[in-house]
Amino acid sequence: MLFALCYFSVIQAQPFQGIIFHDNESWSSILKLASEQNKLIFMDCYTTWCGPCKALAKEIFPQQAVGEFFNSNFVNVRYDMEKGDGKMLKEKYGKNIIGYPTLLFIDKTGKVVQQMAGFHEADELIAGAKKALQGRDLFTLTKEYRAGNRDFKFLCEYMASLKGAFLKDSAAHVAREFLSNHHPKELDKEEVWNAFGSYVTDVDSPAFEYLVNNIARYGYKLKRDRYQISWQLEISCTRELKSIFDIKYDETRGMFLPLSTDTAKAEKIIGFMSRASLPGINDYRMRLYVHRMLLQNRLDEAWDAILIAMNAQISGFYSLSVEKYIRYMVSRTNNKNVLKGYLTILEQFMNTSKEDNFAFGMYKTMAEINERLGNKKVAKEQMERYQQEDEKARKAVEAFFKKG
Repeated sequence: MLFALCYFSVIQAQPFQGIIFHDNESWSSILKLASEQNKLIFMDCYTTWCGPCKALAKEIFPQQAVGEFFNSNFVNVRYDMEKGDGKMLKEKYGKNIIGYPTLLFIDKTGKVVQQMAGFHEADELIAGAKKALQGRDLFTLTKEYRAGNRDFKFLCEYMASLKGAFLKDSAAHVAREFLSNHHPKELDKEEVWNAFGSYVTDVDSPAFEYLVNNIARYGYKLKRDRYQISWQLEISCTRELKSIFDIKYDETRGMFLPLSTDTAKAEKIIGFMSRASLPGINDYRMRLYVHRMLLQNRLDEAWDAILIAMNAQISGFYSLSVEKYIRYMVSRTNNKNVLKGYLTILEQFMNTSKEDNFAFGMYKTMAEINERLGNKKVAKEQMERYQQEDEKARKAVEAFFKKG
């Protein structure tokens, strides 16, 4: 008995590990408790299917330092946003909940004074919470920014809050404004790079060209993550190039939209890729050549280049992308020999793309070609096959989202 009493006393004396949450309790009772204790409310908005929500609950909230800080400063509550009062709160605070997890700091009147989103390490979470207590919350900083505060230290503070709230578009806007008003050489400074470097993504900006020209120096001399910078440049370049080379079809009007004529911009971006030693240069050089041939309606030369790229296994010339080229060229030729050549390639694709969930779209193009060649029975069968597979895919997508 004496041992048991001693053991119980030791357990009682140990500090609580982690945040003590009121779990899915009525919102009215939480507001009342916050008023009685004169504290802000810390609300964890989660769902049962959210991975980062589970990671926060398992790895961060149970930490002693986190628990000690939040338990002494906040009324802590967590809601499943898909049941009970969580549904009501999701609607009430919808403009603040941009994804899951969303972490809200709310005063005793129910007004949001600070918001964060996504997974955060313990020190980041506590830092964000301190801003709510100190009146340096996201909304206060936003007011200062809109009032014209452009002090660099303030901008770093504001960017940190925007990132913490997962407000990517707002953070990108602030970064673009800063970069457009300062010489790109400012990025050499560590504090400027840390605040704005990841937002150098506009291929038309002086900052982007500066980064391209200095990637080697940034990696070797300034000891920055060259892999990360290369990935950032590559994503930006390929996004723009894909937009230029994209072949768009208007389903409503049943016609292809005009191709982009901005080949000069494409050539400039490919030059950036070459200077920064980014992957995919040969792919986009070939795409640029094909695009130019299509603009000039030189279909034979475009097709020869496509076949060469396919045989060389250049990454951008896989079956679905080639089918898109074929569909465009089919609409611009009546040459039966040419159409037969396109059909042969599509038939080869269908024989080797059995596991591709979207390969069935080729049946539609094949049906169109066979219609033009006078093979009406085959065209009808292929169109029916396309419609069957399309319906099957649509139902599969609907079932997936219903299940999710």
